[in-house]
Amino acid sequence: MPGTDHYTAHVIARSAAAHGVRHVVISPGSRSAPLVRAFHDQPGIACHVVIDERSAGFIALGMADRSGTPVALICTSGSAVLNHAPAVAEAFYRRIPLLVLSADRPEEWVDQGEGQTIRQRGALSAHVRYEGQLPRSVQDDLARHHADRLVQEALEA
Repeated sequence: MPGTDHYTAHVIARSAAAHGVRHVVISPGSRSAPLVRAFHDQPGIACHVVIDERSAGFIALGMADRSGTPVALICTSGSAVLNHAPAVAEAFYRRIPLLVLSADRPEEWVDQGEGQTIRQRGALSAHVRYEGQLPRSVQDDLARHHADRLVQEALEA
């Protein structure tokens, strides 16, 4: 989600809760801070902090497997999302629901030599049932509906 602002993050957290997410495993970073805050503030969702992204992925996988409900994963931008790949692949083949939320740098910064800026779009595409890219901001009703629909489509995929 490039440039996700605080309002957008709260829309995502509310939508995730409304669609059955009760746990989120967080590997914090500065780019994902709005998401972390939004999920922390969201009633009904328990936050679990795991610094190492690879470990976080497998912890979320185990939680989703045991509970039978989707678990969200949050990480910062750049290569952090790649560390979720082993758990995402396992979840894909075992049909265990994970909602992976990765912050991202603005798209125009990609391939410009900026730190924490990689080609994130499609990074996990071989092992996900759905991938969406949210707009930078969801300040109007149509954009809020779009953000909610993306989360819903991801969880129903």
